[in-house]
Amino acid sequence: MAKQTSSVQRGKVTLIEVGILTLLYGLFLTAVAWVHRRYGWHGVKVFVGWFIALYVVLPFVGLFGFAYLMALAYPNPYYPACRTGKCQQRSDYQRQRLDNGEYALFCQCGGRYRKRGRRFLEVQPDGSERRYMVWKAFRGWFPDG
Repeated sequence: MAKQTSSVQRGKVTLIEVGILTLLYGLFLTAVAWVHRRYGWHGVKVFVGWFIALYVVLPFVGLFGFAYLMALAYPNPYYPACRTGKCQQRSDYQRQRLDNGEYALFCQCGGRYRKRGRRFLEVQPDGSERRYMVWKAFRGWFPDG
């Protein structure tokens, strides 16, 4: 039997990475020793607490804050109101196949639409598309055309 080889290598750590981690750990222990000598065990607890807050908690808070701001700037724009204005919820639209094999969104009023990126297009009876609405960041849906 032939031995299978995999191109994926896992668990490999280079000597440079080990050296960097050792250096960082040594710097941390040196800082803890200095804080202990200067401020005592209470100072060490405060230092370790700030270290954890700065390098563990703060990146997560920053990441979630950035994600929240991005959600405000670019919310998930589902569908605008249809031409009649009656269908305004995402559940008011049903995805169905057209006669030519393509799909369109049908509102409860009978209008046919298609969403392409930030644009919401109205599908005409002959299958052509006409601009209807466009999504603008921070502002929502606006007439397109």
